[in-house]
Amino acid sequence: MAQATKLPFGTALALAQRTLTAPLAAVLSTENLDMREWFTLNALGLRGSIRMEVITDLLATNGLDASAARNLVAGMENSGLIETRDSVVSLTQAGATRYTSLRERINQVTTRIFDQFDAERVETARSLLQEIADINPEDLTRRSVLAS
Repeated sequence: MAQATKLPFGTALALAQRTLTAPLAAVLSTENLDMREWFTLNALGLRGSIRMEVITDLLATNGLDASAARNLVAGMENSGLIETRDSVVSLTQAGATRYTSLRERINQVTTRIFDQFDAERVETARSLLQEIADINPEDLTRRSVLAS
């Protein structure tokens, strides 16, 4: 049997993201929720109340500028999922209920995917990705420019 070509890290990450995102998109589609709305619900579900500036920064990673982020938040407020008071965004009771339900469904899908792999390898991959995510991209950019 021929050995698979070893992909560059970025390519492997992009292809893995595509594979892992498809089942998530299917769940969200049945709920009439898009990825950016889920991302916002998930951030609030994991972190609790968040200042609007932080939500805006988080949504920038999904390609939304500040105006588009405010529009997304306003739409989710109109849907009754979140509320904003004094520039602090929080889940409403309906939003918390919806988040919990979605989180459970997504966890079921995720479990089915990751049960195909050794649990220790999955945790190693998750841990590495979290370490990468915790790095300030501006620090990496500065170091890369200075090293050139």
